[in-house]
Amino acid sequence: MYFTPILPIDIKGNMDAELLSLAEKVCIKSASLKGSHNPFIINAIKELLRKTNSYYSNKIESEGTHPLDIEKAMRKDFSSNEREKKLQLLSLAHIDVQRYIEANASSHENIFTKEFILQLHCEFYIKEGMEAFLDISYEDKKLKMYPGRFRVDDVYVGKHIAPKYTELDTIFNLFENSYEAVYTPSTQALKLLYALSSHHRLVWIHPFLDGNGRISRLFLDAAFLNMGLEGYGLWNISRGLAREGDEYKKHLSLADMPMQGATDGKGPLSLRGLTYYLRYMLDIALDQIEFMNKNLQLNSLGHKIDKFVLLSQQGMLQSKPLPKYSSLLFKELLISGEVPRGSVKDIINKSDRTATTLIKTLVQMDYLESDTPKSALRLKLNAEFASYLMPDLIPSK
Repeated sequence: MYFTPILPIDIKGNMDAELLSLAEKVCIKSASLKGSHNPFIINAIKELLRKTNSYYSNKIESEGTHPLDIEKAMRKDFSSNEREKKLQLLSLAHIDVQRYIEANASSHENIFTKEFILQLHCEFYIKEGMEAFLDISYEDKKLKMYPGRFRVDDVYVGKHIAPKYTELDTIFNLFENSYEAVYTPSTQALKLLYALSSHHRLVWIHPFLDGNGRISRLFLDAAFLNMGLEGYGLWNISRGLAREGDEYKKHLSLADMPMQGATDGKGPLSLRGLTYYLRYMLDIALDQIEFMNKNLQLNSLGHKIDKFVLLSQQGMLQSKPLPKYSSLLFKELLISGEVPRGSVKDIINKSDRTATTLIKTLVQMDYLESDTPKSALRLKLNAEFASYLMPDLIPSK
């Protein structure tokens, strides 16, 4: 069966109760993140986390592009350095695939298929600028990778010898059948364990010449959304994995181990290795949920907004100073989520002209957004703003 076991079940058929309890805790705490915020602020946070997820997932591969540079790329302001521009385009591709997943994963009946995984790879590598990543050097060979196609060479990664490329179709038939058969009727906690387990098994299969880590983490995002993990998007697992990159790779390697004796599960891979890996991933998930829960407290965010605006107006930040009355409008938007343009004068208790000037300036500075030039205003968490409000989320540059 190549990659079984797919769950931490021992030779007597007993589920690891500690892991199941930990998975239930992750599901409950993740759902609680949405409690205190309006939908508009939730969407602003999710938009910010798409950039940070791209940054951290690519950082695991030693190619992280700072969120400030990602925002520049989103405005078509690319670095004059060719390597940095390539990495900016890589980050944009990652964000685009996240959007694709968000639009498609929840309604997809079965994501555990080779078609879905090949589509993720294709969506990633057909994006602008990604052709530069299709020429692969492996040992003494120059290979060409094609978007949405399995590798046609045998590979090894560190100590792990990936399955032969001629076996990939058979392996993915087993992958689909193994996970889908037990995934749909399961509880949320069990689905979470399946999702985390499938992430490792996809890395283990190593279906592509390159991009396996990124695609496997994007697939994990898709699995979380497909299972309906409430609150996901207000936290992401890549930040935790990137902060302990060596530990992440170490636990992936533990789950690579072959079965260690007759008591180590019922499949060719080690049950103990899978258990160590799952406990690590659940601990990372809980850590990231707690981190975001701490940073999303309304009272704390309000105080930080006041300090950020004051520092800006004192010329203590790199960008130009924020205009007077910014703090009043920001904090109203933090609570209300969205306000009509005509209400701004009442919020700041000033004239229409002053309110209009304030709105125009803050839109130009990328702190406000709206659907049309006349529609209601929403708070935008740009990277500089967010790096002060949540300094441990976005590192200083």
